[in-house]
Amino acid sequence: MRAKISLLLLCLAMTARAREWKSEIFHCAANIPESNGWQMIEPPRSPGIEPVLTMQQVARQAVFGISVVEDYKGAKVADPAVQRGLEAMLRKFGYAFVGHSTVRAGGIDWLQYPVRAGAGAQQVSGIIRYASAGGYVFGITMLRGGGQEAAQDAELQQAAASFRILPASAFAAVPAAGKGTPTAPAAGGKPEVETDDSADESRKRMIWYAGGGVLVLLVLFSIIGGSAKKR
Repeated sequence: MRAKISLLLLCLAMTARAREWKSEIFHCAANIPESNGWQMIEPPRSPGIEPVLTMQQVARQAVFGISVVEDYKGAKVADPAVQRGLEAMLRKFGYAFVGHSTVRAGGIDWLQYPVRAGAGAQQVSGIIRYASAGGYVFGITMLRGGGQEAAQDAELQQAAASFRILPASAFAAVPAAGKGTPTAPAAGGKPEVETDDSADESRKRMIWYAGGGVLVLLVLFSIIGGSAKKR
């Protein structure tokens, strides 16, 4: 009983420290982590994928990401052919997984894959979800390193469950571009996401996007190595 109460208090504390984030371009929103150490960064781009939001927490070896799979615009993840394509991409970029499940979160049905990459002390565990919503195939990635399980991370799970599609009317008044706010794309270009000025090149290299999906893979090997040296 005491353990349940502690977990409830932890979840409530995390809710109080989350803040709403919106994408004007893809008309989606989420309550993103705002506890100490979380930073928005801009990953390098890859063909076939549009990064919408990328966050990392280096000390906890955690990453949270939202992106759009451009190759499957308008597709349904319930289509077996689409599922096979997504699974082929997961394997291509080094993820190991056994099967998948369907979970409902935020009123949306998600195709969920428990994934692992790397080995031993450098193993990354996580959950990658795909859903058809708002005319796109969105992907959400939750990853942890250091022997931690993303599936048991209340902060990551809360952020993922808060993802939602917003009506166009919610963006009638366009706010000024600010930290983490998507800006209008230049003619013929792709939308950009403004990031914290403190996100330097070394931090940007910590995350890479594998083309064709929400395959946001935190290069935890570098972080783990750096942590070991500090000890």
